[in-house]
Amino acid sequence: MKTTLRRSFSTEAELASGVYDYAALFRRGREGGAVAAFAAPMEGLGDCRFRIALGAKGRGGFDEACREFIRVPGTLPNGADANKLLRNLCARYDAKELGGIPLAAQVMGSETDLLEIASRHLAVDKAAPRIDLNCGCPANVVTGKGAGSSLLRDPEHVYSCVKAVVDGASGSGSIVTMKLRSGYDDSSLLRENLCAAREAGAKFVSLHARTRAQGYSGRANWEEIAFAKEVLDIPVIGNGDVTSPQRFAELLEVSNADGIMIGRGAVTDPLLFRRIAATVSRDANGTVRVSEDLFEREFEVGLVIDFLRTFAQEVFKTENKPSGKRGAGVIAAELNAFKVGKIKSIVKYLFAGNPSLEPHMSTVMQLDPSKNSAEDVLVIVENLVAREWQKPVNVLVDGFSKRNQYVGS
Repeated sequence: MKTTLRRSFSTEAELASGVYDYAALFRRGREGGAVAAFAAPMEGLGDCRFRIALGAKGRGGFDEACREFIRVPGTLPNGADANKLLRNLCARYDAKELGGIPLAAQVMGSETDLLEIASRHLAVDKAAPRIDLNCGCPANVVTGKGAGSSLLRDPEHVYSCVKAVVDGASGSGSIVTMKLRSGYDDSSLLRENLCAAREAGAKFVSLHARTRAQGYSGRANWEEIAFAKEVLDIPVIGNGDVTSPQRFAELLEVSNADGIMIGRGAVTDPLLFRRIAATVSRDANGTVRVSEDLFEREFEVGLVIDFLRTFAQEVFKTENKPSGKRGAGVIAAELNAFKVGKIKSIVKYLFAGNPSLEPHMSTVMQLDPSKNSAEDVLVIVENLVAREWQKPVNVLVDGFSKRNQYVGS
């Protein structure tokens, strides 16, 4: 059984200073070492509980993670102090959340002055190793306010927003990057948006190779990642539909990407980064190879159950806070429903990619929190994993995403 894990590129000195050598990380992936691997920011699903569970006890196998976006408002309430407001919005970001694994910050907004202030606070006061501008979120509630993937309709505004983040981080150890989709309704402005990010000072970009209109439907077009590599002289991280080491190798071969960013695929298989580190290699000549996955079933089951327990422990820390005239029993019931819901959110993905577990998904999803405690639900899920787990198969994210396509603004 292979248990080799990639080494984190961070050192104790880097952890203390908040400055990380991303260039060395990309060189490693071009000189025969493990290709750079990033855990993607995911609003709701990929919160701190998931990140901690994924990276705990060295099982993660990724080099860096990124916090879900910090929403920078387009306008300030009357009389609001911009610095105070943005400081409060950034308060929950903790660069050392994952211990020895760097955690980047992500901002989402379209008002350049406020983006600059938020970025300065994240870079200087919060010591973020990296600040990423979100140009990928497809949700109507976001794009309707001119943020997320809606920025991709105007490359000049992309430039202005990236430049604002760069200006905010100037003089610190933070680097600035951008995560984008291929485009809004189509990919006709992809070249212009990529060049805008580079010219504004982005040190690398992460490309989810779908348009905003596609949402999570169909297959990601990895040829667009290859196009980005041709256009840019800064690193390009590939994102979209990597659910196995084989898919990762295919993405590398098609796109020549400098690294990989995985989101929902790591929920489907919490060992995915670790599998990739143990089985996929690219030599100095660019040849990609995939070796046999020799993880034993008992080894996998133990790590998956440990992942579930760590996740649940983080969820169970949620405090029961009184509110208004509701009784303690009502509040306790609401809290249990929340905890059960969080466990189900993981099961939805975890079971979807596992042929033996998938038939049991409906059983778990139908568990009633008024009749089952979160602790009992966790035991049920653990027992199913112990009995039915097998190596995950490739499942497209549109097989279990809540929203496949987006129309309108």
